[in-house]
Amino acid sequence: MPSLKRDFEQFSPEIYLKTQTNVLELKSKLPEDVVGAIIDEVLNRVKVIGSTNSYNLDHPPQRVVDTLCYALISPEPGEGAAFIDGLREDGASLDAIYLAYLAEAARTLGDWWDEDHVSFVEVSIGSSRIYSIMRSLSYLFVPNKPVLKKSAVFACVPDETHIVGVRMAADLLGKEGWDIDLHVGLSHHDLVREISASGCRVIGLSAGGSHSAAGLARLIIALRVSNPGARIFLSGQIIRDAPELVALMDVDGVVEDIDAALHLMNRYWAETSEVNA
Repeated sequence: MPSLKRDFEQFSPEIYLKTQTNVLELKSKLPEDVVGAIIDEVLNRVKVIGSTNSYNLDHPPQRVVDTLCYALISPEPGEGAAFIDGLREDGASLDAIYLAYLAEAARTLGDWWDEDHVSFVEVSIGSSRIYSIMRSLSYLFVPNKPVLKKSAVFACVPDETHIVGVRMAADLLGKEGWDIDLHVGLSHHDLVREISASGCRVIGLSAGGSHSAAGLARLIIALRVSNPGARIFLSGQIIRDAPELVALMDVDGVVEDIDAALHLMNRYWAETSEVNA
């Protein structure tokens, strides 16, 4: 888990509401099996975060976790966030929020889904709100270690066949002083594992047309959970073919050429350097 930039202060309500709205709208535009995969992505990855708890945090009482879960699936959009904010006001640390409360809520919602205690719609809403809470706290994260060189990960969406462009971009940006770690041809889980292990703060994804939308949406959500402090930008035909979907995918920027990519990456680098100063 990344180290914290500063003590847990407050949610970013703007990010929370925007993320929740966008994720739910994005899910409404995707096939049900893809939405199911995204739900699993959030619940399982958040649950894994809890299993890596090295802080010896106490597990919250199940009755409290159950109350949080009901808040997360409530008809009131802000109830889950308000519950977490109440925990913060009671003295809960960000470590506890991430590693205990949200992780246990993800586990419980997954169990409830398996037991048909909640509907597909309810668990979709609950997982979206867990994701939105985590995104609203992502501003608190910094790299695990000081960033000493301009480094980034470039990757194609799984099953993408148009890889020439991203290879050329990696080569050209390498000549501009960037150390680019390029991943193509990997499965979803292998790609998330490799990018997560890299610790890079800049991630460039490339996707073809609309056919890549489902895989791209799933990949971005997985990376937002596993790499909460990273900046993600997107290139490829999808930004022209499906701009309405891309606008819902929670990327930090889109680029159509090398000059735009270089400008955006240098800006991210400058911001990262300020954080590490």
